[in-house]
Amino acid sequence: MMLAILLSLALGEKLMGEGKQGFQYIQEYTGFVSPGIFAMFILGFFWKKTTSNAALFAIIGGFMLSLLFKFLPVMMDLSFLSSSGFSKANAEGVFEIPFLDRMGFVFLLCIAGMYIISKIDNRKGIKPNALEVDTTMFKMSTSFIVGALIVCGILAALFSLFW
Repeated sequence: MMLAILLSLALGEKLMGEGKQGFQYIQEYTGFVSPGIFAMFILGFFWKKTTSNAALFAIIGGFMLSLLFKFLPVMMDLSFLSSSGFSKANAEGVFEIPFLDRMGFVFLLCIAGMYIISKIDNRKGIKPNALEVDTTMFKMSTSFIVGALIVCGILAALFSLFW
């Protein structure tokens, strides 16, 4: 615990001295992995032809694409994207892609890559291990429904009374 306190004291000035809040750092750096994970979840759950190679691409490729988009302003001038709103000048005047836009681009590229990889794998004869969903898992008993309605009613009453 003492180590965590010392690390926060040492890094806090560096991180917070730039005028950004801590939550902005959390959002930005979880944005390196979340687009690939989300793409893998969406295609893996809703498209039964998704292969494990495509899922692996989403995780590794999504992270690599996020890094590419993060450091792209160092490699090239992105001012041409500012007219469409996809780049903003930072404090130093360097045009960079906002992190939500980066996440969207990476998500779309992961979806496209997963689709292409799955199509190639399926053509080669690689069989995806599709998840078989048993619909009986989602059936609710009458007592559960009654209990859930009672809890929702109590919550609605408490919120309307105290809000």
